[in-house]
Amino acid sequence: MYKQQSLRNLFLRTNGLIRIRPKVRVTDNYTLSLVYTPGVGHICKVIESDPDQLYELTITNNSIALLSDGSKFNLAKPQKIIPNLEAISALYKAFYDINAYPIVLNRNIMPDISDYMLVIDNLSPTYKTIVLIDIEKSLANQIISAVERTKMDCSVIISNSDDLREQLYDAALIKATLDCRSILKPSQLEIVRKAIIQIEFKRLPNNLTDTLNSAYAEGILEIYKNKWYHHTIRNIEPVQFIKQLNDLYIYGDIAQYNKWSDGHLLQKNDFYQNALELHKRYNGMITIELKFNTRSLEDLFKIYESSYRRDELGQLRQMLIDDSNKLREITFQKNYAAIITNGTAILGLGNIGPAAGSPVMEGKSVLFSALGGIDLMPICLKEKDPQKLVKIIRFIAPIFSAINLEDLRAPDCFPIEEEAVHNLHIPLMHDDQHGTAVVSLAAVINYIKLTKKNIKDLKLVINGAGAAGVAICKLLHGHGIQDIIICDTTGIIYEGRPSNMNEFKNELASFTNKNKIKGVLTDAVKGRDLFVGVSTAGALTKEMIKSMNKNPFILALANPVPEIMPDEAIEAGAFIIATGRSDFNNQVNNSLAFPGIFRGAIDTRAREINLEMKIAAAYAIANSIKDSDLCSTRILPSALTADIPANVAKAVAIAAMQTGVAKINIDPEKVFDQARKLIMEGNMPSL
Repeated sequence: MYKQQSLRNLFLRTNGLIRIRPKVRVTDNYTLSLVYTPGVGHICKVIESDPDQLYELTITNNSIALLSDGSKFNLAKPQKIIPNLEAISALYKAFYDINAYPIVLNRNIMPDISDYMLVIDNLSPTYKTIVLIDIEKSLANQIISAVERTKMDCSVIISNSDDLREQLYDAALIKATLDCRSILKPSQLEIVRKAIIQIEFKRLPNNLTDTLNSAYAEGILEIYKNKWYHHTIRNIEPVQFIKQLNDLYIYGDIAQYNKWSDGHLLQKNDFYQNALELHKRYNGMITIELKFNTRSLEDLFKIYESSYRRDELGQLRQMLIDDSNKLREITFQKNYAAIITNGTAILGLGNIGPAAGSPVMEGKSVLFSALGGIDLMPICLKEKDPQKLVKIIRFIAPIFSAINLEDLRAPDCFPIEEEAVHNLHIPLMHDDQHGTAVVSLAAVINYIKLTKKNIKDLKLVINGAGAAGVAICKLLHGHGIQDIIICDTTGIIYEGRPSNMNEFKNELASFTNKNKIKGVLTDAVKGRDLFVGVSTAGALTKEMIKSMNKNPFILALANPVPEIMPDEAIEAGAFIIATGRSDFNNQVNNSLAFPGIFRGAIDTRAREINLEMKIAAAYAIANSIKDSDLCSTRILPSALTADIPANVAKAVAIAAMQTGVAKINIDPEKVFDQARKLIMEGNMPSL
């Protein structure tokens, strides 16, 4: 039996060993609003006001970042270490329910120990325990020494052994450190590990779960004895943690879930309270899941033991060295992406920091999985400097098939995205810019169908010159709208304006407002067909709409309160009003765009996401509504319409191949079919 089951065969059979699974099913718009906007904004504010709530409401409580650079094996291309990372992540999950999110470090551009420290420090807002595996010995010693003498906001553990029992000792140490929410120096961790290894592992797999729990218990007790636990758990007795791990072995993941509050009724409670309850119950919205099932942990132990004895991970690494194309065939990399923020522009909340922004990244991960079948690791970095941020992104990029930048403030977001795209040559997009722009273009396409207007004759005003405003301006201009005026907090932008300008606004001024109209928004809206607001609540008035052309289209996208409420806009003469809210008609929801855009880009291994791919996505969204069904209250489809991500993926794939940015050619119908199956069945189609 065990000769047939092996890690090597599991990799070949299931395209890697792990995936990221949402803990919550997004079945309707209400659930979507609890997991993502606007409900997630409340969770961010709770964490901002009380940072300790990070442990209660996000994945931080049970998640680690699992890093390797392949230096132990002197791998020229560090991503060949992915089988080792997946094997350890699966081992941690199976035996101790630790969610270990793999990252490959690009050591080819990390010449100094300070580069490793920069990455570790920046990952700490979300991941309070960071584990490095398969690091060259002298480098590992340097990292440990640097961590010992540096004040850090995370524990750092190096697990370099090839021995299964040693790896399980390390797993017990990691689990105890996580559950006690401890931030320990390497010297302190060594004390805890010495307590753990008092439990004999030689007879494993006999009495496996009892022995593993005993080792974990020794770690917990040692941390409590030294009072190295986080203050939030000082009233919890160690026996409760030990019992919970035992329950986990018996009942599975459900043993970890918190109970609903007494008297909590989802349909009656306050909307924000429901979002809070949901995040409390699950300790975050995502988890690592194994792609395979074994009859028992004893069986899995034997599979690992025999596979290690035959050096199957070495065989897999050699397969990847011999043929790099197999990386996406035998590991999970094909479907593994990252969402990266630094917390400087979280929703409409502003610069609330990376930790408080974590719930948004988790919510986005749920949507990527539910609507695109993509495994998305949330990464919340400390770094604010654009150049250093790009540097870190390059350091951690090798394992990811795509990167979604999220909630980066303007104007920093523009050079960050441009520089990252230039250096990485993988699908990378700042969704706050381009997701909103694509869906806005889709809405404009259907507005043109209804009004029979010519796109080249349309007159557009945009209020807001931040990330979304700039991207909307460029995309609509690229698609044919020539007469555009854009306003910021100073007023109308024009070439030569003496104040509040920068290189990005100067670029906008070079192709907008050809008549150099001056003034404020009241002056800018006169005689316009389209208004796009990515600004502030109440910025647009009834009187302004009355001064626009006949049958104007208003996209009031400020959240949570739009520039003008829909009923007021209609009273003032608006033909169509769209907002960013799910409780009004015509929601401009980024989730119509980004899952399919990334799916199509990943499946064609596109080097970038270009203008043509975005326009193709917009048409796919717009055309998902039959012309006969279009009306002023249905200009855009629901975000959860099943066919949309697959249709967008197909259109994006075609555009990628036609414009030459696709690294591989693939039948567009296959892209559509795979996307539908991934959305409906998870990773099953890859088996």
